[in-house]
This record gives sequence, C-alpha cells and structure tokens, in this order.
Amino acid sequence: MLIELVDARDERAFAEWFAVLRAAEQHLRPDEPGLLLHEERLLVLEGQGADPDDRQLVLVARDPGGRAVGGARLALPQRDNLHLCELELAVHPEARRRGVGRALSADIERLMRTDRRTTVLSYVDEPPALAGSAPARAFAAALGWSLAQEEVRRDIDLPLDPDRVAELEQRCAPYAQDYEIRTWYGWCPDELLTDRALLIQRMSTDVPLGEIDLHEEVWDGARVRRVEQRNAAVDRASLTAGAVHRPTGRLVAYTDMGIPRGTPERAYQSDTIVLAEHRGHRLGTLVKIAALRDLAEKWPQCRYISTWNAEENVHMIDVNEALGARVNGSAPCFQRVLDPVTA
Repeated sequence: MLIELVDARDERAFAEWFAVLRAAEQHLRPDEPGLLLHEERLLVLEGQGADPDDRQLVLVARDPGGRAVGGARLALPQRDNLHLCELELAVHPEARRRGVGRALSADIERLMRTDRRTTVLSYVDEPPALAGSAPARAFAAALGWSLAQEEVRRDIDLPLDPDRVAELEQRCAPYAQDYEIRTWYGWCPDELLTDRALLIQRMSTDVPLGEIDLHEEVWDGARVRRVEQRNAAVDRASLTAGAVHRPTGRLVAYTDMGIPRGTPERAYQSDTIVLAEHRGHRLGTLVKIAALRDLAEKWPQCRYISTWNAEENVHMIDVNEALGARVNGSAPCFQRVLDPVTA
C-alpha cells in the first residue's frame, strides 16, 4: 500500500482522492446529493496555503496497481486547539477489508506526531439501517478509538407547514417581546460582527460536547469574515437569522444554514446558539423559523435541511421536532488520544 500526500494544485490527484470519498458517501446514501468536487478543492487549496485558521493535509492510499483506494483529510486548527486533529477517512467500497484503513491510520499518526497533535476526532455517518452498528464502529474500536459523543441526524422537510409555524410563533411571541428577529445572506452586518464572533466562540464552550476534547476557540470579526469569504469562493450560499436584544442592540442568538448552489435541493444546518443569559425567551425556535421560512422562499428548489444534535441536547432536539424534524440516522464522534512516545 502506497500512501501519498496530495497537493490540491494537482487536479488529477485531487480528483482521484475526491472520487474515493464520494464513492464511500454514495455507498451509504446513494439517493442524496453529497460532496462537490469544486467545493472540496477550493477549501483544501486554502487550507494548504496561508490560511491562518486551519491547515489541511490530504492523503491518498494506492493499491499496487496505482489505483486510489483510500483517502483522508486532516484539519489542523492554527489559532486554538493546537492539540487537535479533525479527521475524515474513507475507503473505497470495493477495497474494504484489505488493510487500507489501517495503513492510512498509521500515516495519520505519524503526521500528527510531527505536528505535535495529541488528540484526533472523527465523525461517522450512519444511515438509519446501520444506526448503532456501522462497520466503522468496529474499525474504531480495533484501533483504540473511543466513542466521545453520539449525535443524531434529523431532516426537516420544506416548506414548513404554515399552520404549525403560526402556532409556534404565537406560543413564542409573549416570551420574546424585547427581541427583534433579523435575517441576512452571506455577510453579517458590520454592527453585529463582534457579537457574532462571540456567539461562535461560545459554540465551543456552551453546547454539549460529551467526551470531546475541544478547548475554547478564538474568534474575532476578521475570522468571521474569512469564513464568509470561503463560502462565497466555493459558491455556497449562507443564510443566518439572529435575535437582537432591543434594549442593548446586541446580537444574542443566531442560527446558520448553508446551501450548495450546485445541489440546492438539500441545505445544511450548522450552528444554533442562544447566549445563556438570554435563554428562556424561545429565541432558538424563533430564529430557526425565520431562517427556514426565508430558505423556502429564496431557494424553492430546496426540499429539506439536515441538522445534527447530540443525544443529550434535549432542548434543541425539542425545537427541531416541534418544526417537524424526522430522524434520518446518526453521526457518532470517535476520538483517540495518542499514546506518549517512549524512548
């Protein structure tokens, strides 16, 4: 087995790496839109350049005939969590049980030690038919990984039922009289940028993390703008709804959604958070309603949005289920802390 680092500037090598990840993805969920080549390549190009936030390493595994049969992506935070490596690993469905994953894992550990990373974590997609029993669980256990958190995927069909939405808004309105719900596309308004950065930083400390070894992230307005620029560069639309506290003018809650323009039939939910001192005002429900309504109106071809919640995040699960969310599999997070090197 030959393991090579892939330079994203090499279009052919990158396309071979991408084909492995896409084949593995289609094997699990053949009827869904998934990864897009141009998105992945632009993101990795930035991560292999002068990106001040995340460095990316891409590995391809080749069989003796030179065919790409495995792939991995290592995301290495550069501003915080310098102990951490976030990993995506895939083996082509036709090449499984041949030691490809183990070979990649050995090289991943070598690269982590070189970069002084001690903790690696990776999420696994489990469709409903495999929930709790995907082969990746046995693979992780065999390599000494532990289950750090169990997440559940839910999908919300669009457009929302207007009667359901009207009833929810009516129930929530008395609790949120001191708040204004605002939406925007792509670029956060300048006057809310500092608050937006604080809220994203709180996502690393205030949401359930299980056993995930994540330390507080460092965010400022410049980092938020870099994320927005990346989204624009890969042609991914973003939609945000936020709650502004009228007495102070501060942004105290938001929800984020991403829409790949190349496959807009499925949208992706990312962050939803309410500052702890402003909870109890139904702001999580109200910002999600506002965003989902705008999503359905602006992208009528979007049929559903996928969201992931930790099993213990009962409050956000209640919000999503009130909006009609249905379970569509799980996403366990596995983690491994490297053994210290001994002389």
